[in-house]
Amino acid sequence: MLLHDNLLEKSMFEPWLERDYGDPENALRGRQLMIVGESHYSKDPSEAGTAPEGFTTGVVDYLALKKRHQFFGKVQEIVTGEPRRDQTAADRAAFWHSVVFYNYVRELVDGRSFADGGARRRPSEEMFRRGAEPFREIRRRFEPHVVIICGLETWRYLAPTIGILESSRDILFFDDGTSLYGRIQHPSWPGFDTRKWHGRIRSLMDQAERPRVRGWHERWKG
Repeated sequence: MLLHDNLLEKSMFEPWLERDYGDPENALRGRQLMIVGESHYSKDPSEAGTAPEGFTTGVVDYLALKKRHQFFGKVQEIVTGEPRRDQTAADRAAFWHSVVFYNYVRELVDGRSFADGGARRRPSEEMFRRGAEPFREIRRRFEPHVVIICGLETWRYLAPTIGILESSRDILFFDDGTSLYGRIQHPSWPGFDTRKWHGRIRSLMDQAERPRVRGWHERWKG
């Protein structure tokens, strides 16, 4: 293990990574997909700012594979096109064993209500900013072909790390010369349309089959 990997493990959550990532026989036909969420939460204020070992793995294993949580089901649906109601346990295992999942904010956010002294389930600006360097390391480490970023706020902070220097809100897809990036509305948003986003993500995945062209991008069309 490289030195920067050791440092990474001490300062942030390790991503969800299972055996089929990059395997030619996986659910994505070998394409290496990284899904970037926003943050993890705890209602125990003593845990805020920490990154317990195995936390992300436990969350994905429980919510994506065992509990059919809507966030994970929607993400799977926009990639595969398979409606959440039809996703079997085998389908969920095949998909989530084929991807890397990682939250951009590298530490637990105080998930108590504002009235109880918490953060209204929102990371601070500084928490987002601290996520930049760990994300660069994660990207180099796993070399994804495609990266899906969940949420416009996360995209706003992540975009400069891949070379987007203009306003990022209107950029839907971006090629940094190594990976293709696609930003989506956060799947927990009530108006999130899985059919619309499936079409866009399918286009992004198809684009990944072509040679990388640094700086190529596609803008939001509504």
